[in-house]
Amino acid sequence: MQLITFIILTAFLAGLALVHFVRAFKEINGSKYPPGPTQMPWIGRIHDLPIQLMWLKFKEWADLYAVNGFYRTTMLGANFVIVTDEKVAEDLLVERARTNSDRPVIRSLFNNKSSMEYLPLMGRSQYWARQRKLTHAYLTEATNAHYHGVLDFEAKRWLARLIAHPDGFQASLEDMAAKVMCQLVWDDPLLSGECAEGAWGLLRQMSPAGPITNVLTPLWHLPDVGPLNPWKRAERRRHAAQRDWWMERHLCVREKMARGEMRPCWTRQFLERSSKMSSSSAASVSAIDGDPEASCMLGMLALVGIFTVAGPLSYFLVSMVTHPHWQAEVQKEIDEACKGQLPTLADTPNLPVLRACIKETMRWKPNVPTGVAHETEADDVYNGYFIPKGTRILPLDWAFLRNPKKYPDPDNFRPERWLEVGWPTYQGPLTQYPTLKGMSSFGWGQRQCLGQSLTEDELVVACGALAWCFNLRPKRDPVTGLELPVPVDKSNSLLIIKPDPFDMAFEPRSEERRQEALRLWCEAESKDMRQRADFLNRHRTQEDEPTRKNASFQPPYEVVVGDMSSADEKKDETAYRFGLAAAGGEAEVAWQLVSHSSAFPITMQ
Repeated sequence: MQLITFIILTAFLAGLALVHFVRAFKEINGSKYPPGPTQMPWIGRIHDLPIQLMWLKFKEWADLYAVNGFYRTTMLGANFVIVTDEKVAEDLLVERARTNSDRPVIRSLFNNKSSMEYLPLMGRSQYWARQRKLTHAYLTEATNAHYHGVLDFEAKRWLARLIAHPDGFQASLEDMAAKVMCQLVWDDPLLSGECAEGAWGLLRQMSPAGPITNVLTPLWHLPDVGPLNPWKRAERRRHAAQRDWWMERHLCVREKMARGEMRPCWTRQFLERSSKMSSSSAASVSAIDGDPEASCMLGMLALVGIFTVAGPLSYFLVSMVTHPHWQAEVQKEIDEACKGQLPTLADTPNLPVLRACIKETMRWKPNVPTGVAHETEADDVYNGYFIPKGTRILPLDWAFLRNPKKYPDPDNFRPERWLEVGWPTYQGPLTQYPTLKGMSSFGWGQRQCLGQSLTEDELVVACGALAWCFNLRPKRDPVTGLELPVPVDKSNSLLIIKPDPFDMAFEPRSEERRQEALRLWCEAESKDMRQRADFLNRHRTQEDEPTRKNASFQPPYEVVVGDMSSADEKKDETAYRFGLAAAGGEAEVAWQLVSHSSAFPITMQ
């Protein structure tokens, strides 16, 4: 027994010596670590890297040390290369993607690299390859089908909500993004509240500014007994609840399909495809491994589509409120190009100013300022500098998008850089450019975001609807009458950021525009309910025929006829009730947003 222990210990020490020898050999032969701030033993520079707005510190170090477009730092034994030049990012993360496309361990998640749950955070595993392929197929199909009208539908709903309850704009903004994804994935917008809650819960858990165990990683390994490790217990609860919820949604779609009650969505598409798949060995290698993996893939797709849109859309509001000249330019373009009508996805080529303001918003306030880390899978040498296996390469988007050579006057909001010849970033024709596709904010190489088209299209539709309907203004103090400032430099510090809560005013551009927005939503909702009812009438199974003849269709929103003042209140402030009443040959549409203990009625005659 002692001999075996001695052999194992000797082999281990020999391995360490070999690794040290190889790295020393590379340094002797001209390879050395990249420059960077002076490192303290093991802890590196974690002591002076702030958790809040850490990208600003990374940029400060970049200005001092990144003379070649990158620099090195360490934190608690982990090696980091911070990339600050897009050409270096292209070399390391695209040209050398074969060895630089892994993901690092996120300590406060269970097995993010090896599990089937988190596609954007997975290592380069079999799960990652097949889920990425299928996700790309779903997104491509949806883009080609113009998202089956979901984007336009939810934009109309959002306008009605903002008219009814403008002070709740931040909640309704996130809920709109969640409703889009819940319709595409499960054809059920009523899931948006739970889905958004899950999205932000995961984002907090995976961010350095989330649990302290993402920074002080040894704490994660404390015994999971008593009060010693509250972080692991909290994540176990969150993780189990998230998995259960995804599976419940998946099985619910399956049950509705069996009853003939499920309209098309990505989950139904998967279930239909899997039922037809052969049992050949080739298929079993490439296919999603049953309902557990499928529910995770589709659930994660829904979550990612929320915070990647909600952040830029929130900052678009900030951009327009703080730059009224550009807001007026967007409104003028929409009025002329759309002839007074609500812009739709089909109008995108004719709205270059709108697209320029959206793109400049994402440059001015990037959604992922630190970038998402890659991890090297082999030792490498780049420009004479040694990058060991396991290094985390951080493509610092904040630095890319503030390069004064490519983006003159980088700290200011300048949409004209995308519209006028003479700016380094100008591209034509303006029916095609500017476009969000290919921005560094969407990642690099094999880890580039698959939902670029969806993100761009959703932002164009939502931002265009806002500019068509509202004048976006600072809110006034009810006592002094002075405008309340809208902060431009305050945000959370999660991996994907959004501005801190702020106040603003949504003023309909005219009474006619307000009435038109409400009418459009009324028509869209009525059409949607008719389509759902028609679908059920066509597709319910023969066994349900007697029941169907005696049952009326229950729409996703409660229909209330006549006086709605006595309607029961609900805690879900995304729930709507509406009624149609005929009086004197005129139709009156009454809307009521139910929010805890208050209601906001709107009437349109």
